[in-house]
This record gives sequence, C-alpha cells and structure tokens, in this order.
Amino acid sequence: MPHELVSVGVICADVMVRPVDEVPRRGTLGLVPKLEMHLGGLAAVTASAFCQLGGNAAFLGRVGRDGFGDYLLSALQHNGVDVGGVKRDDSAHSSATVVLIDGAGERTFLHHVGANAVTCEEDMDFEAIGQARLFHWGGPAIMPRLDGPPMGRVFARAKALGVTTSMDTCYDGNGVWLPLIEPSLPHLDLIFSSFEEACHYTGRTTPESIADFYLGYGIKVAVIKLGGDGIFVKSGGQQCRVPAHRVDVVDTTGAGDACCGGFLYGWVREWDVERCARLANAVGGLTVQHMGGAEAITGLDQAVTFMETLS
Repeated sequence: MPHELVSVGVICADVMVRPVDEVPRRGTLGLVPKLEMHLGGLAAVTASAFCQLGGNAAFLGRVGRDGFGDYLLSALQHNGVDVGGVKRDDSAHSSATVVLIDGAGERTFLHHVGANAVTCEEDMDFEAIGQARLFHWGGPAIMPRLDGPPMGRVFARAKALGVTTSMDTCYDGNGVWLPLIEPSLPHLDLIFSSFEEACHYTGRTTPESIADFYLGYGIKVAVIKLGGDGIFVKSGGQQCRVPAHRVDVVDTTGAGDACCGGFLYGWVREWDVERCARLANAVGGLTVQHMGGAEAITGLDQAVTFMETLS
C-alpha cells in the first residue's frame, strides 16, 4: 500500500539520563533517578509523530545488526512506521546518543554516528518514494554520503516523480553549512530549520530574512523553529508566528523533529499554513513534557485539543 510519507535519514537510540547538573568526578560513581532509552533521530521521530497523529509513513535508512538496531526497528514498528525499507548493516554499529539532561531540560550530547554515516543514494527506494505524497529528509551534516550533490540528485528524481519534497536541517559541527544543502534547495517544496542552525546555513539573522533566503530557491514553505519562542512560517506572501505553549519542560530532545511530523501531517491533508503551524507547535509542546521525542503523541484528538488551548 502506498505511504503518505516516506522519511529518510537519521535514526538513533537515545540513552537519556536526567537530571545531570554536573558530571561526577573522574573515576567515581554518580547515581541518577532516570536512565531511559528512546527512539531518536530527525527522520525517525518525524515519521513516528506523523503516524501517531494517524498518518501512514515508512522509514528508509540503515541500522546495525546489533541490540540498538533491534530496539530501533521495534520502536518504529510500535509507533506504526513501516520499516520494510530499512537495511541492516554488518559493517557499522547502529547510531546512538547519550543525552545528559539537566534540571532545566537543557541537553548535552555524546553521539556515535554509526550506520547513518553509510546511508547512501543507492539506499533510496524510488518505487516507494514515487508512490508517496511526501518525501522527507532529516539529517544533513551528519549523513556524509548524502550531503551535497547526492541528496540533490535524490530530490530532483523525487520531484520528477511528482512527489512533494521536504527537508529538516541539522546542526553542522564541522562548519561547512550551506554547501551541504544547497544542491537540494531548488528541488524542495518545504524546508524546516531551527533558528540557530538557519542563521548559519543562510547568513541571515531574523526568521523573516531566513525564510526569504530559502524561498528564493523556489521553496514553497519555510518553517523556522524558534524553540521556546514557538514557530515562524512563511509561504509566498503569507506568514505567521505561533508562540510556544507555556508548559513545564522535562526534555526538549526530538521536539523539533516531532514538530515536523505535525506540520507534514496537516500539509498532506491540505490544511492551511497557519493551522499546520499550530498543530506542529502543539506537537512540540506536548513532546517537551516527556522524556524522548517519539512517545508523547497519543493521537490527533489529543494534539488538536492541546493546540486549541493556545488562544
């Protein structure tokens, strides 16, 4: 059966520890009240949130033939995501992250790129992509075999198949920035970018100017995630800013990725841009109240009810 969304890119096991307000002195032991494992990764969490809202999604990517890989496939399937296109890699371990979360919800990461580093152009299932409504990539800057021209070619082919295309940017610790995504930009319909990342990718310093930079490539919708300040969206001559819900923040990991899933869920159902933004904002607000990015959404009714609490 064709999928509404095919999501490709970063998937990782997040080993989350909270609260960690200081690291124990070297060679000693520290006790923590919470240590949990959760599904993480830009593309995986987006697909999961999309399905948890009631959508139909598949994930493409690679995991290792190890315990983390077993967990990741199980977690995706539990959330309703089709994993038939996921490859098990014998040459690399599954990607994983140790997430140290302080009492205020701020995070420090120790990340192993793992099998995400070997996901490549040849892994794309264009039969599945061509039958989907949306094709989404989450993971530039931490997927070296897709960064730059390879993903540009993938998006160009997806567009030629008549599929709506979408990308969620990631922080580039190597400082390359724009060259990693520029080959893809002319072939995108939607782009999601957190404000801090977007300032580096575009060289602009306001949500409005960042959106204009992206739209200048022919992109239809630019979604700028503002963290605790909400979300800004611009599409053609229409723009809106939705403030964040005021909630007790437990963990912000994956909130932006889940937010993308919310926006895309509305978009594929032809909601107007502002309503898509409000749903995305609500999904993010629900996510930060829980550990992990892929477990907070229990259904569309829950998200819409929460969305409507923000007047």
